[in-house]
Amino acid sequence: MKMELVKGVNLHFLQSKKFKTNKIKVRFSAPLDENTVAARVLVACMMETANKKYPTSQLFREKLASLYGVELSTSVSKRGHIHYVDLNISFVRDAFLSKKNVLIDEILDILETILFSPLTDEDHFDSETFEVEKKNTISDLESEIEEPYYYAHGQLNQLFFEDETIEMSRLGKVELVKQETAQSSLSYFRQMLTSDTIDFFFIGEFNEVAIVDRVNKFEFEPREKHLSINYQQPFSNVVREKLEQKEQQQSILELGYHLSIQYGDPLHIPLVVLNGLLGAFSHSRLFQTIREKEGLAYTISSHFDIFTGFMRVFAGIDKEYRTKVMTLIMRQFNDLKRGKFTESELQLTKEMLVNTTLLAQDRQNTLIERAYLKTTLKTKLLSLEEWLKAIDKVTKEDIIKTAKTINLQSVYFMEGK
Repeated sequence: MKMELVKGVNLHFLQSKKFKTNKIKVRFSAPLDENTVAARVLVACMMETANKKYPTSQLFREKLASLYGVELSTSVSKRGHIHYVDLNISFVRDAFLSKKNVLIDEILDILETILFSPLTDEDHFDSETFEVEKKNTISDLESEIEEPYYYAHGQLNQLFFEDETIEMSRLGKVELVKQETAQSSLSYFRQMLTSDTIDFFFIGEFNEVAIVDRVNKFEFEPREKHLSINYQQPFSNVVREKLEQKEQQQSILELGYHLSIQYGDPLHIPLVVLNGLLGAFSHSRLFQTIREKEGLAYTISSHFDIFTGFMRVFAGIDKEYRTKVMTLIMRQFNDLKRGKFTESELQLTKEMLVNTTLLAQDRQNTLIERAYLKTTLKTKLLSLEEWLKAIDKVTKEDIIKTAKTINLQSVYFMEGK
């Protein structure tokens, strides 16, 4: 069930006895913007660390532990043109406690404290705590950049995307984080509370009436936020290429393909199956041909992002095999375009996709994301049953048709030793 508290602030209830824990997710959504990502990341850090009522990390963690081990964390992510800050709280369901209805009241009090009584000193976050979180964030970003695959992914993104915002990491950039102050981040947090689209998800066993009454006391203001999730850039006939030499043992080859298919299009589900055939699983063609049969790659796979019209194929290889691996990847695409794959490959891929989809239903986050997308995408979202049926109906002709719409747009090669 979904209800609107005020314009732009929604409550979603997913009643379930399937899980031992209840989960609350509070999601702040705003347009992806290079100027605000760093502040959003630091706000996320401050929310999970301390607040006015529990002014140190130790006091806050002790309080959460005293409530039968409540787990609280924040995370940041992006999808298409949208940036998210999520606050996640998991706690034991009443069914497993001797006292009933004690936890939820305390947890909603803590939630209100996090949102409306942050750890501040007049017009800025507490300087000492903020500087620690800022230092940790810079350190996280720098260590991610040092990781070869993360770096290679970022380089391909830069080559592929014409919009610099889309290519950016969910954490922003080191130089942007360095520019943030305790004052600018608090100012932005207050802006998030008044202008972001906010979704509260409650999954588990909840008294909906009591929760609506309690959250209504948060006194949110109505807001107008026009969020557009999809990003689509035109295909360019010019393949953008970049080669870099690095002091790494392994070389990394990354290929970026342009997709014209969008979420909910007739070829969307065939694209899911095509990616399964190509490189999503250990039985997929890239893995079987290039890694198992030819022994030319340490790792190889493919994945796509339907919200940005982008497919990535990447492989960890020795530098002397670059041309050969590239040729074999092209051959796999050509085979799909010509229907040179067996019915048993197609059937196995469908079975793998069905199994992974069903297994994912055992995770609370999967169900929350489905509820979120239902709100965001409206009628385009298929139910679980419709999705599984659509997978089963995909034919060889659908795969051929889909493969013909996928075009190479960019190539990045990190040449190791």
